[in-house]
Amino acid sequence: MKKAFVFDMDGTLVNSVYDIGDSVNYLLAQRGLPLRTYEEYLSFLGMGLGVTLSKAMPGYDKLPKEEQEEMRKAFIIHNTEHCLDKTLPYEGISETLIALTAKNAVLGIFSNRPEILAIKISNVLFKDSPFAFVLGAKENVSMKPNPQRVLAELEKLGIQAADTVFIGDGKPDIETGKNGGMYTVGVSWGYKGLEEIDGADMIIYHARQLLDIV
Repeated sequence: MKKAFVFDMDGTLVNSVYDIGDSVNYLLAQRGLPLRTYEEYLSFLGMGLGVTLSKAMPGYDKLPKEEQEEMRKAFIIHNTEHCLDKTLPYEGISETLIALTAKNAVLGIFSNRPEILAIKISNVLFKDSPFAFVLGAKENVSMKPNPQRVLAELEKLGIQAADTVFIGDGKPDIETGKNGGMYTVGVSWGYKGLEEIDGADMIIYHARQLLDIV
């Protein structure tokens, strides 16, 4: 029996590409740079804000570290105001989370997006199925595919990795789960396509399939 379900956020729980894309395009417009399409942003997401900015913004990698940090801060400020303009849960997610909670499953989030934003989105969109922990990017902490932060939270809750399911739409998610000894589930509706979740223990095509694992 699986006791805990740890989710990636973007491309797994929510479709956030529009709000993320709008916030990065805001930064590009400020610099007079060409805006990117939402389709382009689908391939820019998943490895953290720095990678997204690097792929979207010509010359970002050549900026001084201090200026890169200012760009990341500017994104967080803008996206904090706009991260829920267009972002919505995928079909069946909210109902499935509620059903998992009713079965006494512990829920968690491990995202590569800034932690302050992951917490805001989860508090608003998933208030009926509270998460035991919400982990995201912040200074001087390890990120996916390193599973140590998730394993530490599970240890606090008295849950073994073998009793945990890690769910995501990308290679870093599957690697995180496997690196931590968790059961891995790839979701077919994510940003990256089925090739990105090759090697997952299970691939699902609707969120309610998670209930079969419990």
